Amino acid sequence: MVKVLPAIIAGDQAELDGRLAVVAGFADNVMLDVMDGVFVPGKSLDFEYTLPKGPRYQGHVMAVDPSRHMDRLAGVADSAVIHVEAVEDVAGAVAGARDRGLGAYLGVNPGTPAEAVAPYISRIDGVLVMTVEPGRYGAPFLTRCLAKVEALKALGPELVLEVDGGMNPETAALAVEMGADAVAVGSYIFSSGDPSKAYTGILDAVQEARPPGRG
Repeated sequence: MVKVLPAIIAGDQAELDGRLAVVAGFADNVMLDVMDGVFVPGKSLDFEYTLPKGPRYQGHVMAVDPSRHMDRLAGVADSAVIHVEAVEDVAGAVAGARDRGLGAYLGVNPGTPAEAVAPYISRIDGVLVMTVEPGRYGAPFLTRCLAKVEALKALGPELVLEVDGGMNPETAALAVEMGADAVAVGSYIFSSGDPSKAYTGILDAVQEARPPGRG
């Protein structure tokens, strides 16, 4: 089953609690968008926060120093996404995630080729393909980035492939048709007048788009 992860940004605990409350009734998986204001322009979850039990969390760490953010995720999140563009020692960052008991994913920006993750495929669980420039909530979808999903599927058939950015039922379906196993959705859900209906609309679209024979 293709997963749909509501993507949450928050400037403080109250905002985080409010957004988690919005999706609590329908989302089993949640993406936490962590932004340091350096790698990306804005800040999000750059404070000591607490998370309720229930959903499975993935931390999307958009930061030049992922270590301190992974410290916060350890014990409460399942996995962390580290951007290959953000750190000099990618292998060390991946090992840092593992040391903290986190699954290790790499994130690639629109301008980064799929081949950038090739040296680390045996060490990671998956790749997050950005279809917008990171940190720009509600930015337009970049269709050209979907070819990267297909390329990554060829490089690492066992990788979990996620797509993040500009997701709606149509673009999410395109991502799944290209091989995505999960999509992260922010503004389409949270800017909707009915977040549950928006989530269900994308969930239905990605399941329908799932190629035959894929789990």
